[in-house]
Amino acid sequence: MKILKRIISIACAAAVLMGICAASAAASEKEADTLIVDGKTFSSTRNCKGDNWKYNAESHTLSLNGYDGMFIDLGTQENAVIELSGENKVVSHVQSPAILVEGNLTVTGEGSLSLEVDACHSAVCAQGGSLTIENTKISVKGSGEIPEAAYLLTADNTVSVTGSDISIEDSITGSGGAVGAMNGDILLNEGCKLSVHTATKGLAALNGKISILGEGTNVDISASENSVYAKSGITIEEPAKLRAESKNAVTSVYCPEGSIVFNSVSVDITSASAAMAAKSIQMNGCYISDPFDCLISEVSELQTVTLYDEVWGEVHIITGIAPTPTPTPTPTPTPIPTPTTEPEEFGNTSRGITPRMIIGGVLVVAALAVFAAILIKELRSRSRYRR
Repeated sequence: MKILKRIISIACAAAVLMGICAASAAASEKEADTLIVDGKTFSSTRNCKGDNWKYNAESHTLSLNGYDGMFIDLGTQENAVIELSGENKVVSHVQSPAILVEGNLTVTGEGSLSLEVDACHSAVCAQGGSLTIENTKISVKGSGEIPEAAYLLTADNTVSVTGSDISIEDSITGSGGAVGAMNGDILLNEGCKLSVHTATKGLAALNGKISILGEGTNVDISASENSVYAKSGITIEEPAKLRAESKNAVTSVYCPEGSIVFNSVSVDITSASAAMAAKSIQMNGCYISDPFDCLISEVSELQTVTLYDEVWGEVHIITGIAPTPTPTPTPTPTPIPTPTTEPEEFGNTSRGITPRMIIGGVLVVAALAVFAAILIKELRSRSRYRR
């Protein structure tokens, strides 16, 4: 009897173990042409729906309208779309992004989307594709200690945001950051309002470029590491605005292999170390107004902002042409007056008559008088002889 009970116990344990293994295998090896919504698996080749969501297989569009549930995995799709209506919320407490697709993903719609993750450093991930966010509103919150290097909004290729309001609160400790493009660019286009507070990096195009441009584009980043990092180039054009802050001793706006170009923009950059550094820093139609007497200098083969030969961590850039510094006027020396010679004359000297002239005149008159007297005497003598 005891042997039978032991056999039954062993069989039950084996069955439980086999069930766990089967469930793990099913979770790790997702079937092709499937999607997972709120913990349930569906075929991505057929139309399907659930509580406050529906999926159109022909257009590869998942429509959310008041959805509040667990993570969404759209599987492998060339061009997937998530369309938002109303207020929606997706939460992931497992090592999976809140929204995942293998391919390109576009998030759009007049509604809003709230994302929360605490076991994975990624809220929206487009593996092997690009992430496009258009004309919508998204808030992202990441928390916890997660060792993996990832980004809350990330794509293997390009991340593009247009006409959308995005706020990111990232308190995840580790590496990675808020917005990342692994092999493409980050494009913040017209009408993009992006607010980021992160314990790691802000924007990071690891092998590409970052451009911030367009009417109504306003980017505000507070990061512990680089606020804006792009390997190949960073361009900020009017009338976009940027405020970038790095709290640790790192370069705030950093482009190690390309140029940072400012085109007629207003930008504030602060860091506990260097405000910015790149192979070259170009300013077109704008200038650093504070500190006004700073210089763009080469330090360790990169250009950066210096003040009195020290790398500077805070700059304010405004539109316009830098005014020419007014030179300090050289004081005109006071002329030393020439000493005036005391006049030798006396009396009224306004007519230029000197004592010598007076004496000379007297002598001339006397001589003439003597000559006249002699002449008169001579004439009288002759007249006597004639008689």
